[in-house]
Amino acid sequence: MRIPEDVRKDIPLTQEVIYFDNTATSLTPIPVVEAMNEYYLKYRANVHRGVHRLSQMATHKYEESRKIVADFIGAKFEEIVFTKNTSESLNLVALGLEWKKGDKIVTTPYEHHSDLLPWQRVAKKYGAKLEIIEGDDEGNLDLADAEKKIKGAKLVAVQHVSNALGVIHEVEEIGKMAKEEGAIFVVDAAQSVGHMEVDVRKLHADFLAFSGHKGPLGPTGIGVLYINEEMFDIFEPPLIGGGTIEDVDLCCYKLTAPPERYEAGTPNIGGAIGLAAGIKYIEKIGLDKIEKQEHKLVKRTTEGLTELEIPWYGPRSLKKHAGVVSFNVPPLHPHDVAAILDEHNIMVRSGHHCALPVMKRLGINGTVRASFHVYNSIEEVETFLGVLEELVKSLR
Repeated sequence: MRIPEDVRKDIPLTQEVIYFDNTATSLTPIPVVEAMNEYYLKYRANVHRGVHRLSQMATHKYEESRKIVADFIGAKFEEIVFTKNTSESLNLVALGLEWKKGDKIVTTPYEHHSDLLPWQRVAKKYGAKLEIIEGDDEGNLDLADAEKKIKGAKLVAVQHVSNALGVIHEVEEIGKMAKEEGAIFVVDAAQSVGHMEVDVRKLHADFLAFSGHKGPLGPTGIGVLYINEEMFDIFEPPLIGGGTIEDVDLCCYKLTAPPERYEAGTPNIGGAIGLAAGIKYIEKIGLDKIEKQEHKLVKRTTEGLTELEIPWYGPRSLKKHAGVVSFNVPPLHPHDVAAILDEHNIMVRSGHHCALPVMKRLGINGTVRASFHVYNSIEEVETFLGVLEELVKSLR
């Protein structure tokens, strides 16, 4: 497969706009849409417990999707739970564990709100202690401080890649520290799955969350929560009801085995099938090619911004920089810059990116964020830089 040409042929929108908003949501290839259409048009039915052939077919495809997801991140079949998105997955972790006063939770100052607010609520509700690992303005963590803070922790929660700064954190090393302390290790992989290799065993993850609509090129409304099988005995399903039980009396109930005990009610069947199709598409391309293409785009973008004297944020070491570049064009507000780029058919994100502590640390009210996937091209980056060059000239 030629990169990015062949992928662009499968995504009609790439012929109409320059789409640099992949951190928020990625564009969808035709094979993913076709897989979902096949479910809705040819074997539309609910999963599990149905005897008729449509239900049997839907159940087979749904559980086959679970197997595809599991294999993709190095997990076991029963360790994969389908959710709505990363935010829901992380909230479920916080809600399903037991807490007591004095429990220590450790996270970073760069987290997306979805991997910060649930832990803040636990601290407030149960009297747990929330401690933050030190880091610099580029988003680099102080690993010596991490080792110190993790001592005595009950849970450590870290993002794999910052959606605001693009920094790739040393998740494997931090996971090892957590395991040596006997702490539960939670990984927010929303910005890494589908862009780079993610192996739950290598990362020492007890829980790992991601969304289908970002890196994996799947639909919205489907997410994944990986639960290490060692957590099954201590992780209670926060939601129970249809599909989660083995037996029920008027007085009591008995939960069924994982993963079904964690999936109450009718799931997003079409979404799971679409996610699996997206993962198969990613595997067809190859994660190594995706990483290489995104690295080229980040290198040219950061070089171009530096040449234009446009301030950009994140790690200067491109080895630690994923396909996300945040910048500003003073004195313009980030929304104004995004609106100007939109006039040239360039789609970027602007604002605080659900990472307000990061913005406050940097003393800014937000950034413009260009984020890439494998279908983006160097030619698109050159067009983008050309628009910014004209904008900068108009301001001087």
